[in-house]
Amino acid sequence: MLFHSHLFLFLFLPLTLAGWYFFNNRGKYRAAQGFLIGMSLWFYGYLNPACLGIFLLLCLLGYGLCRLAHTAQGAPHSARQKKMVLAAGVVLHLGALGYFKYADFFLENANALLGSDFTLLHVILPVGISFYTFQQLAYLIDCCRGETTVCSLLDYLTFQTYFPQVQQGPILLWDQFLPQLHEKERRIFDAERFSKGICRFVIGLSKKVLLADTLAKAVSFGYDNVACLDSPSAAFLAAGYMLELYFDFSGYCDMAVGIGDMIGLKVAENFDSPFLSQSVKEFWRRWHITLGRFFTKYVYIPLGGSRKGKLRTLLNTMVVFLLSGLWHGAGWTFVFWGFLHGAGVAFSVLFPSKKEKDGKEKGRLFVFLRQALTFSYVSLAFVFFRAPSIREGAAVLRQLFSGGWNGFLFQIASALDPSELYLVTKAVSLAAPALLSLVHMGILILFIAICLITVRGKKAAVLTEQMGDSRRFAVWLSVLFVWSVLSMTGVTTFLYFNF
Repeated sequence: MLFHSHLFLFLFLPLTLAGWYFFNNRGKYRAAQGFLIGMSLWFYGYLNPACLGIFLLLCLLGYGLCRLAHTAQGAPHSARQKKMVLAAGVVLHLGALGYFKYADFFLENANALLGSDFTLLHVILPVGISFYTFQQLAYLIDCCRGETTVCSLLDYLTFQTYFPQVQQGPILLWDQFLPQLHEKERRIFDAERFSKGICRFVIGLSKKVLLADTLAKAVSFGYDNVACLDSPSAAFLAAGYMLELYFDFSGYCDMAVGIGDMIGLKVAENFDSPFLSQSVKEFWRRWHITLGRFFTKYVYIPLGGSRKGKLRTLLNTMVVFLLSGLWHGAGWTFVFWGFLHGAGVAFSVLFPSKKEKDGKEKGRLFVFLRQALTFSYVSLAFVFFRAPSIREGAAVLRQLFSGGWNGFLFQIASALDPSELYLVTKAVSLAAPALLSLVHMGILILFIAICLITVRGKKAAVLTEQMGDSRRFAVWLSVLFVWSVLSMTGVTTFLYFNF
């Protein structure tokens, strides 16, 4: 099920909130959790029920391994037993992820390298498997390290199936979520918390539906016609997709945080104004924060982190980003994308900014230039995240630096075609058709300006805190909500939906 659907907004979410508070208000906390688990499983399995059995099986097996790790505490040869449990967990979780997500990728490459003829499996990719695999694996690792407390199966299933984040993250750690289940004040309806959750949800919904999905039409048109690109249209394609992805993913995470506030079980923040970053290293502290935290805690630090010299630091950094690229998708474009970001972070390590060295910043112009350069580099790297092949991604960059102009940007502008301005464009097409392309271009420029103002403005969390009680803010949110609901007939699928 998708957050940006009429079924979710007008049936699933009201029913879930009503049932959750109904049981909690009567002190039936276990029944409330059971109800929440049931609704979460409905949410997860709605679009593809076949994935539900796989998800449940991995949850139950994962919980069994966690119990074994806790049982081994204090037992003779406990260290050895915990290593065996951890090895079994790695095989289970990463094995499942490897089979469902990467089997065909490895078979294709084996066929290409060896001249073999292995038949591709074409297995169905369970929704969100990359997210819940890491979440379950992180909890198991912490169990084996002795860092967690024993939890019940009910708590574990609530943690792993929690619907605001099960399909698309953020990736929660046990100490961020499980203690909340035993704080009774979170089970009580709180009007202020609930209203802030609604505000946050509406902001995320509008970012996803009104900004990301509108940009998607123009960006998709450009990538469908790469051979026609000129320098300006290629530049739009790089920046436009970066903005589309940001509004899509951060909008979805805003909705998840908002739903968590409505329920009372908070979800971690996943973005922190990434386009204000002055280096690629800083960008990754602000972008997809929970994924970066996972790789830092469970890969980078165990490899030695930055404790074994600069060369080892750079090597560890590159390993993390190559794995991150592969995590994002089963394709060489994603691996190359990871390499480019690893190289960018390595550059930041070798040549830190004045802010990173001594905590001081230079003038505003210097800061703005560093932000612009970081945004440019990141946008160019994300071309390979979007392109179907490295060759096609390279073609986009080749066109970008060719310096040519053939007017294709006017066609991209016409593909944007926001439905809200249909009457305007229709009237121009009838009264002055020669001016229609200029009108489309003006709309594109205005839309990009709105997007840039949005990404450089206040964060959704800050906006909600500062303006939550304002009547003007409430009216503005009401308009955004109605506008988003009316626009949902043509929404695209969430970009991270199949991760």
